Amino acid sequence: MSVLSINYDLKAPGRDYKPLYDAIKTYTGCHALDSCWLIDTQKTTEQVRDHLNGKVDGNDEIFVVKLRQDWATNFRDQATEWLKSPNRTWG
Repeated sequence: MSVLSINYDLKAPGRDYKPLYDAIKTYTGCHALDSCWLIDTQKTTEQVRDHLNGKVDGNDEIFVVKLRQDWATNFRDQATEWLKSPNRTWG
């Protein structure tokens, strides 16, 4: 399994993005920042991007990147603890 960071820029204020959030929640992960989620998955960055692309508007932007061992954060404690945990669940 790999930890992927999902980051997005949603351009339609007031739009209901619940389908996007629900799609992200199909993975094991945590909501780290307003526009950043961390997930633990066997899928590639491209597979996750393609899965989420259908949940946003054409002018919205999504960036999915695989995290390596070297990272630093000042995230909320919950997100940092999730990253450190060997047994990740939704945080």
